[in-house]
Amino acid sequence: MQCLRCQGLMTANQMSDVGQLSVSGWRCLLCGATTDPGIEANKASHNPPVQSRARLPGSVPARLKRPVCGKS
Repeated sequence: MQCLRCQGLMTANQMSDVGQLSVSGWRCLLCGATTDPGIEANKASHNPPVQSRARLPGSVPARLKRPVCGKS
């Protein structure tokens, strides 16, 4: 399996928390990203992030792009 973050090799991994049952999942050997069926289900149930409308550094503000009345 390939990591979605860095395309590194994913290995099978047993994950557990204090007082919880262990869960089978995957861990990337390069970046350390982990995933399991619960993580994948949560990702699928959320909406994708909205693209930012922030201006890029050095871009002209929108108010300066509009033509001024009476001038072309």
